[in-house]
Amino acid sequence: MTGFTVIQCHFVRGLLNHRLRFGTPDKTVKLDKYRKLACFKPEETLGYIRWRANEYGTQDWRFFILKTQTTGLLTRVPGVTPAVKVLAAFNGTQAVKRALSAFDDVEKSSTHPIETLPDAYWVSFQNDISARQTLSGVLAHSSHMEARDAV
Repeated sequence: MTGFTVIQCHFVRGLLNHRLRFGTPDKTVKLDKYRKLACFKPEETLGYIRWRANEYGTQDWRFFILKTQTTGLLTRVPGVTPAVKVLAAFNGTQAVKRALSAFDDVEKSSTHPIETLPDAYWVSFQNDISARQTLSGVLAHSSHMEARDAV
């Protein structure tokens, strides 16, 4: 699988849920009934959720917006091989809940596929969510165009 970025998806009811939120893999390899590998070509944008719990409740919950690429500033993300560009990252139950709620709104109101939104859009998205503000107009078509032109 040379040239692909591999995302590990793993589901065990009540314990683990590592899954794609959006993005269409070019290839999927099913390992067993609980695990699969999603393979992406370079320059694709995807959403990846990692959730882990034990008998005391949620232990770790993360939501990433990632861009697969082979050059530039890359970051290692658990469950992703090789390193990728992180466009937005949210850690912790409250931050992820806010981000997913806002993301649902973006998905409903966007006239473009989520995967085609520019990198600058996701930076603005993370800043607004992290500052606990409402999304600063980035949902409008004109903001999408401004964000694309700013890159």
